[in-house]
Amino acid sequence: MESTMANNPDIIHAGENVFIRMPSDNVKCVLLKPNTTISLGKFGSFKVNDILGKAWGNTYEIYDRDNKIRTYIPDEMNEVEETENNNREIVDNRASQTLSVAEIKALKSEGLRGELTGEEIVNKLKESHAAFDKKTAYSQAKYLQKKGKKFHKIFTPIKPTTYTVNEYFYIKNPAKIRDIRMDTLSQLLSFSNIHPGCNVLVVDDTQGMVVSAIAERMGGKGKILGIYDGDNPHYDVVKYMNFSQEIQDTIKVLSWLRIHRGPDEKSPDELQDVTQLTGKDLEGYHRRLKAYTIVEESRKILFEAKFDALVIASQYQPESIMEKLLQYVQGSRPVVVYHPSKEALLETSTWMRKSPDLLNPQLTESWLRKSQVLPGRTHPEMSTWGGGGALLSATRVIDFPVQAALTKRERLAMERQNTEAKKAKRTREEEEKSSGDAEASGTTTTTTTTTMSTTDATAGEDAGDGHERESKRPKQE
Repeated sequence: MESTMANNPDIIHAGENVFIRMPSDNVKCVLLKPNTTISLGKFGSFKVNDILGKAWGNTYEIYDRDNKIRTYIPDEMNEVEETENNNREIVDNRASQTLSVAEIKALKSEGLRGELTGEEIVNKLKESHAAFDKKTAYSQAKYLQKKGKKFHKIFTPIKPTTYTVNEYFYIKNPAKIRDIRMDTLSQLLSFSNIHPGCNVLVVDDTQGMVVSAIAERMGGKGKILGIYDGDNPHYDVVKYMNFSQEIQDTIKVLSWLRIHRGPDEKSPDELQDVTQLTGKDLEGYHRRLKAYTIVEESRKILFEAKFDALVIASQYQPESIMEKLLQYVQGSRPVVVYHPSKEALLETSTWMRKSPDLLNPQLTESWLRKSQVLPGRTHPEMSTWGGGGALLSATRVIDFPVQAALTKRERLAMERQNTEAKKAKRTREEEEKSSGDAEASGTTTTTTTTTMSTTDATAGEDAGDGHERESKRPKQE
C-alpha cells in the first residue's frame, strides 16, 4: 500500500516542489521538506507534514494558533439576483466604515494569533459597513471577495505542470523563459508534432521551459537531445516539474563544442593507465570517464537517432543553427522556430523560402486575453498580457537539388522525353519478340517439309522397287 502511495502522482510527496496559491492570488514556490513549517506572511503558517499524502488542488484553511489546517469549502457561487439597489447614492469614503483603523488592526492581530478566522473578520467588516445594504448585489459580492483576499487564511497547493510553471514564470520573470506564453508554447508542441516515442532535437535558451513541455508530453517514451552553448546546460525550469527518473532519462544534452571531436581529443583510457592510479587520482579518472561516456552517448544519439522534429528557441540566428542541424532531421518532419519578436523571424522566413530543404514556411503570432467567468458577470478582463512570442514553422524535405531547381516547362519537357523513350523501348521489345516468333515458326515448317519430302521419296523408292520386282518375275503362261 505504501509503495502504491509513493508512486501515485495525484498526491503530494516529500521532496517535491509545489506552488502555493494564496488568497491574494499570489503564488509562492516552495520545496517540501518534512518536519518543517512554511510561512505565508500575513496569511499564517502551516506544517509541511499536514499536507503530505493529500491530493493536489484542495484548498486548506489555517484555523487556530497552532497552525492546524482543515479543508476549506467556499460558498457556492449562485446566480446573482437583480435588486432595486443602485450605487448612485453611495459615497466611497472612510466614513462608510464605522470601525476605526486601530480596531481593524486589532482584528488582523487576532487573526494572526488564530483567535479569529478570516470568515469572521470579513463578516465584522461587512456588518460595520454603513452602506453595504445599499450596494447592488454585484457590488456586495465584489466587496466580500476583495476583503476575503486580505483576511482569509487559506492556501491551495498546486501541482507543477507545463501550464502552472509557465504561468508562474511568465508573471514573475518573463525574461527568464524568453517571454514564451502558454498559448504560444502549446502551438509550438502542436506544430512540432510532439508525441510519445518520437526523437526531438532541441536548441533551448528558455531555461528549459521548452524542454520541460516536450518531456511532459512525451511521458518518458522517446529521446530529447538538447544542444546548448557554454559549459553547462541552463535547464533550471526542469527541476520544478517533479519529473520521474524515467522522464529525466529521456533528456540528453550536448554542447556545441562537443558535436565533433578535435584531432587531439582523447579518451581517459588513452591519456592514462588506470592500473597505475590510486586514491584521488583514481577518483578523478572515474569522474572524467563518466563525463566522457555521457558526451559520447549524446554524440551517438545525434548521429544515429534520425530526429522527428527540430525545435529552436535560441538567442542566436536561427539560420546558422539550421545549417548545422537540418542534416540530422528526417524528411517530411517539422522544423519550428520561436522568437519573442515577430520581426526577428522575417529574415529567417525569407531564408527558409529560398532553401531547397524546407517547404511551406509559415509565420504566426498569437494573441491572448483572459476573461472573468462568474455567474452573470462574465466579461474580458480590463488588463491583459503583452505579446507571447511568434512561431515560424516549416517542413523538412529531402529531394534532388537539380530537379528542385527545374522550371515547370522543363519538368514537362523531361516528362515527355521519358514517356517517348518508354514507348520506343516497348516498340523495340515488341518488334524483337515478333521477329523471334517468326524465325521460330519458319524453322519448324522447313523441318516438316523436309521430313515429308523424305517420306515421299522413301515411298517412291519402295514403289519403284516393287515395280522392278514385279517386272523381273517370270510370267506364267
